[in-house]
Amino acid sequence: MRRQLLDEENSELSRKRQCELLGLHRSGTYYKPRAKADETHIEKALNELYIKDPCLGLRKLPDMVERHYGIKIGAKKIARIRKGMRIKTIYRHPKTSAPAKRKEGPRPYLLDSLPMIDVDKVWCSDITYLQIGSKNYYLCAVLDWASREVLGWSLSDNMSTRMCLDALHMALAIGRKPEIFNTDQGSQYTSHEWIRELEERGITISMDGKGRWADNIAIERLWRTFKHDCFLLNEVTSLEEAYRLTARWFTYYNRERPHARLDNLSPSEYCRQKGYPPTANFLRDFSASTQLASLRSAPSLRSGRCIYATKSRKKWIDRPHCIML
Repeated sequence: MRRQLLDEENSELSRKRQCELLGLHRSGTYYKPRAKADETHIEKALNELYIKDPCLGLRKLPDMVERHYGIKIGAKKIARIRKGMRIKTIYRHPKTSAPAKRKEGPRPYLLDSLPMIDVDKVWCSDITYLQIGSKNYYLCAVLDWASREVLGWSLSDNMSTRMCLDALHMALAIGRKPEIFNTDQGSQYTSHEWIRELEERGITISMDGKGRWADNIAIERLWRTFKHDCFLLNEVTSLEEAYRLTARWFTYYNRERPHARLDNLSPSEYCRQKGYPPTANFLRDFSASTQLASLRSAPSLRSGRCIYATKSRKKWIDRPHCIML
């Protein structure tokens, strides 16, 4: 490199003359590159967060790094460092679909007429399936619409009304109740037992229109997050494992995972700011001993499904570390 031939201590040739002979611009010879800053502590923090939750992206990582490690850093710098570390966020690419026109069910949909939804104004519930081995099991959850806080849940091998009532009773055991409860038009939520339980407590019932999955978008988003960030990253082989994994992840989701909609606060922190009691620890406060007893009696099933739903998830699995939960 011609710049290395420049001799600043030469008393016979001036810097200007040396630059003319070497074909260099004199102004550029005064620049001295700065030493590269030590970013080892940032890389360590990002790697630990990636091991704990590989689905955290650039919107949540700056807040998480500052909260847990006291390092104030911007999203662009995080993106640069993560690129050098060759780690990439696991996320689901958008899949757009046209929503169906609303067709009212047994009960009207009441959320369109609400200008703003506060904590405990609206609760919602839904059921999703979890494939363990060659059989499907079912998970029901109760969610607060405003804070996105999981208040109750239940896991079963059949889609019965009892499973939904168990999740509802777990949520009501906290000592709170909503003004409106929104569900879809499933047979569990249109059953006499479910409707009688809500009406006896003075809760107004709201139901999605037929084919209108977006009417209950809050809990649909929860299912996407739970399956993509937790269930598909862990090869579950029995119902008891699924129960403990779900309880542990819902507790993490409520207490630690930041939400962009809540200004990067966790649901528990958001409720605490509003003056509501702390979120339940599902592993401790709701051990559901009778349910666990039935789960223990179920046979352990080796998983026959492929947990590598995406290439990015397989890359994360192949990394030399343990599963996060």
